[in-house]
Amino acid sequence: MCFGLFVLLALGSFTKDVSAQETLGTVSYAAPTGWSKTTKTNIVAFSKVDPATGKFCIITLYGTTPGTGKPASDFKREWANLVLKNMKADAEPKTESQVQNGWTATGGGSEVDTDGTKAFALLTVMSGGGRVVSVLGVFNDPGYMSQLAEFSDSINLGAATAAAPAEPPREPAVAAPAMNINALAKEFQDNEVRANQTWIGKRVRVIGVVNTVVIAKDGNVEVTFKTSITNYNMAKCFFSQSQSSGVARLTAHTEAIVEGTVKGLGGGFDNSKGFFLMESCVVP
Repeated sequence: MCFGLFVLLALGSFTKDVSAQETLGTVSYAAPTGWSKTTKTNIVAFSKVDPATGKFCIITLYGTTPGTGKPASDFKREWANLVLKNMKADAEPKTESQVQNGWTATGGGSEVDTDGTKAFALLTVMSGGGRVVSVLGVFNDPGYMSQLAEFSDSINLGAATAAAPAEPPREPAVAAPAMNINALAKEFQDNEVRANQTWIGKRVRVIGVVNTVVIAKDGNVEVTFKTSITNYNMAKCFFSQSQSSGVARLTAHTEAIVEGTVKGLGGGFDNSKGFFLMESCVVP
């Protein structure tokens, strides 16, 4: 898969005034409509997935952090921390840069692989006034490029010469991409022996459309996900009672990202292999 090297984003909007803006520290942006939103300290991520085709896109905005003083070094640091630590990718992707309004935008991208999920990562790092703001898009279909560009175009960074306020330290990056849960379940359907050897006991982050959220007899929570047309094993994730506050954010018939340990097939009537199971799950 190759969507081209790089599309430089957001240069025309470093000081753009856009209505209905949301904020991440000193950075403002317009949230994409109809996408799932995940927030962490100084990070906001938006995800969209097509359960029928497995096509997905995750856009993550990383708020202001201190820069190195050199845009090329800023990009190298952000690529290592946000991409290479989370997925297989080119160690030194080709980059392009543009300067406007005191900001330097440096961008690059490469094909990536996370636990067998292949996609394309596009990182734009904006350096100015001793600060760095980054936008990472991870997607497996070029049709999402326009939505990534629209999001980036909405970003307002303010004046590059302004002194950077104190920002909280970044938490670990939002893992990207999350694997489509039906694609993972189908691997067990197609070859359970191979899938067991590959996945059992591994901690993975998955995305899919929620079917039901119920409290089991033992007081723990069970969440099932809708199947695709090519997969007959419904996915089920088990959450402890301590995760109830996170599970409370889930809604049936909407997409969600969860993280858990792969258990394999089971959980059906009379101990049949009716479900693809994940245990010790959390909502990130």
